[in-house]
Amino acid sequence: MTNVFNRFSLFCRKMFYESETRLFVVANDFLSVVIIISILAIIFESVSKFSYYQKFFLTIEYIAVAIFSIEYICRIIGSPKKLSYIFNFLGFIDLVSILPTYLHIINLTPLKSIRALRILRFLRMTHVAKVIKFEHLERSSKKDMATIIRLNLQIYFFAIFFIVLIFGNLAYIFEYKHPHFANIPLSMLWVLESLSGSSISMTVPETYPGIIIFMIVKFFSFILLGFLIYIMGNIIFYVLLGKKTHQSINYKL
Repeated sequence: MTNVFNRFSLFCRKMFYESETRLFVVANDFLSVVIIISILAIIFESVSKFSYYQKFFLTIEYIAVAIFSIEYICRIIGSPKKLSYIFNFLGFIDLVSILPTYLHIINLTPLKSIRALRILRFLRMTHVAKVIKFEHLERSSKKDMATIIRLNLQIYFFAIFFIVLIFGNLAYIFEYKHPHFANIPLSMLWVLESLSGSSISMTVPETYPGIIIFMIVKFFSFILLGFLIYIMGNIIFYVLLGKKTHQSINYKL
């Protein structure tokens, strides 16, 4: 029995902790698809016009939570330091992604909107993508300017997508009574508008958490503007001079 458990523990370790294995890539690609589908279901479920598909969205939710629950248990079993995984930030994200659904099932909380916190699972996707990308760059003998620009653009657009998704969901959780935050897509649109610096809808949050979210989004807008200027400088440098760089660059963001 102990031998079977040890083999299963080794299997879990290869699946979730050894990024150089094929099993790790396949497992994380599968989980990324499940994360995206479950988050899309939560987003569309918040729109009143899609209430007819409530059972369909609920089925997706239960399947996703079952998969995430199995993943959570397997990560604990496969982790060399089990308590370290349980109490670190990524372990907390994994728990938060499934706990609200269980609490809702046993009627400990009526707040379905808190399930939108599953968007934090994108942090794990970001972490995995960073690990794979960094290892790929470490193996590469050439790190020319075009590669650096392409990577920076990917980071820039993913950062926008990530901020809109995260803070759009958070705005919906705290401001759902406001007509301009009636569903997650509207909240995401407000975040994108705030991030771009425009004031088309002139929407102002009514709660203190909503105001804090607005301030954080504005802060990120300045950071993204500075990053965009840096990228454009690299592009101009590359177009005008066509230079290549082989400098060792730290991609551990």
